[in-house]
Amino acid sequence: MDDIAIIDIDLAKTTWSRVHSSMRTLYLKLSAEPDLEWIRLFREERESRVVIKRHGLWIEDGYIVFDCLLPDVEPHHLPDLRKSIAYANERYRELKNARRSESRQRLNDAANEERQLAALRALVRDNDAAKLAAARSAAAATVSRAAASRAGAKPVPAPSADLNSRRKELRARFRAAMKNRTRESDRG
Repeated sequence: MDDIAIIDIDLAKTTWSRVHSSMRTLYLKLSAEPDLEWIRLFREERESRVVIKRHGLWIEDGYIVFDCLLPDVEPHHLPDLRKSIAYANERYRELKNARRSESRQRLNDAANEERQLAALRALVRDNDAAKLAAARSAAAATVSRAAASRAGAKPVPAPSADLNSRRKELRARFRAAMKNRTRESDRG
């Protein structure tokens, strides 16, 4: 949405005011019909300042409508309204930009989570996941031993056969427990 501005006075809609017989109700045409958020910002700015010559004001159908004396329009009402419109436009742009960046961030977070879930799914579906994990840990141990030997440190010993058999036993027990476990959706 582009900035909103006053573009015309609708003379056909101008009427006598109900407030006082010497006043008029003017309809200032806006360049676009503002949404409720813009109107809230417009009113927020107007309520933050006190101006003596202000009378009733409302926004309807793309018009700012207000009661006034005609000689007060140019020196008082137009500058006052333009100040409120400029504030509402600026804050509205900031609000839209913040919402746009939040939306982008949510999309990025969702895409990252989707990638993580896809990787997790591939790992779960892989029947040889245990072999893959063992190969990765062996490769990491080899790399760390090579780096340690280059640095002059003592090499890290490879895991003993006893430790490997204990790992296999724990993995087998874990898998058996997972197979026997009832699914949460089956519990009702």
